[in-house]
Amino acid sequence: MVRLPTRSLPPRTEPRGLVINIPEMRLYDFTVPDGPEVFHVAIGDGVDPTLLGEYRVGEKRVDPAWRVPESIQREKPELPPVVPPGPENPLGDRWMSIGSTSYGIHGTNNPWSIGRQATHGCVRLYAGEMRRLFERIPSGTRIAIVYQPYKWGRDGDTILLEAHPDAYARFARPLDEALAVPLELGLVGALDLVRVTEVLVAARGTPEPVGVLVPRTAAPATSGRIW
Repeated sequence: MVRLPTRSLPPRTEPRGLVINIPEMRLYDFTVPDGPEVFHVAIGDGVDPTLLGEYRVGEKRVDPAWRVPESIQREKPELPPVVPPGPENPLGDRWMSIGSTSYGIHGTNNPWSIGRQATHGCVRLYAGEMRRLFERIPSGTRIAIVYQPYKWGRDGDTILLEAHPDAYARFARPLDEALAVPLELGLVGALDLVRVTEVLVAARGTPEPVGVLVPRTAAPATSGRIW
């Protein structure tokens, strides 16, 4: 059976600019009308994780050359110091720097890597989607990179939990971490904790019902809506 998620809850952050949620491997573009538009991405692996924090889009390049970092040259000594633009370049044909760091959001020549921990810290998109993003995102656009494997929202009176695998194994007690938001909002009493635990263990990456708001007015104005 193949599960095709058609809905997702937004990360709990200001809905502005670009938002990348590492555990779900998605980039949310809030710059588009009636957005966000959601892109699947590849992220850094456990050895070279993608950095977190708030940045701005820095330098933008078409057909970037890849200056191979020393750490990668040690792993793959067959690589030249600089890989020129072309089909062998893992950066694809579009690059946007994450702030002033050496990391970027870029395309790829390996589409199989999207949806995986497959980079040395950069964020990869499918080539065609990266070109579309590149054309409309100016330098200076906000980039928020967050780590939220457990996202909460509502559909009418139904409380939803969307759980993803803890990609970098940051949380030893997933239930405690997941309940931080409903505890803050005073909604733990409306939850079916057995169902919450089931959703956390399955970590399917889809919004699933875990409780009911009674009365509806108890729902916080900040709770996420569904896309």
